[in-house]
Amino acid sequence: MRLLKLVCAMVLCLGIVACSKPESKLIGKWVGKTGNFEFTADKNGMMTLPQVPAAKLSFPYKWSMQGDDVVAMVFAQPINKTIFGKLESKTSLIIEDDKFTKQP
Repeated sequence: MRLLKLVCAMVLCLGIVACSKPESKLIGKWVGKTGNFEFTADKNGMMTLPQVPAAKLSFPYKWSMQGDDVVAMVFAQPINKTIFGKLESKTSLIIEDDKFTKQP
């Protein structure tokens, strides 16, 4: 019985650690003054710029974590650039001097 309790406790701890990965904090929609970023669990994303009259500009990217708090977003053509952001908290992300807030 004691062994069963120990195994259950270990499984619970592993579940908590897995859920607290930096990636899990990033997944979702983030809104800032200069547009929106959406991060998906499959490491893809979409950047949407503020609406210009009758036009909505969106650009796909691939993302990865660089440590616990830095995210790299790799954009293909026409942007052809890697942009870095800093995850300040569960609800605050800084990308190129703009603060993005995670939406519920």
